[in-house]
Amino acid sequence: MKRINASASWTAILQVGLLGALAVMFLSGCAGKKPAPPPQMLLNIQCDPAANSGQVFYLVVRSVTDRQFLSDTYQSVVSLVFAEPPDPAMLGSHAIIPGRKQAIKMVQPTQNALGFYFLFTEPGDQWKRMLSQPVASTYNIRIGADDTVVIQQHKGFLKRLWPF
Repeated sequence: MKRINASASWTAILQVGLLGALAVMFLSGCAGKKPAPPPQMLLNIQCDPAANSGQVFYLVVRSVTDRQFLSDTYQSVVSLVFAEPPDPAMLGSHAIIPGRKQAIKMVQPTQNALGFYFLFTEPGDQWKRMLSQPVASTYNIRIGADDTVVIQQHKGFLKRLWPF
């Protein structure tokens, strides 16, 4: 009767298993990587309770060129909010509730400027704003009682200590 070396057979099984696992890892890594998701941006919105006479209003955010932004009228932007099919440049439309702090996440545009449109019941001079590239990942937006809008790039704790 022939004797089988048990340690040699286990070694062979482990080698085959290890090679198989390495092959699966290699093939799954080369199978086509998904593109990285687009960068996100965060809007921290602080709205005075008396803004827009205390009534809810919309904030529309679009990826725009300078020419588009300058030619946008209040009515043309309002018509985009519920348009079918949706405007491909629209990054989002959000209901803003006066007196409530809100945080809104959205896709950060990488090429065009960023157009903010505040659809107040009675729009004044502050109803639209534009930010040019490069766009930061976080902004603080303050909306005052008189519908004034201040948009500032968010500075984290370290930027406050060492602003350079």
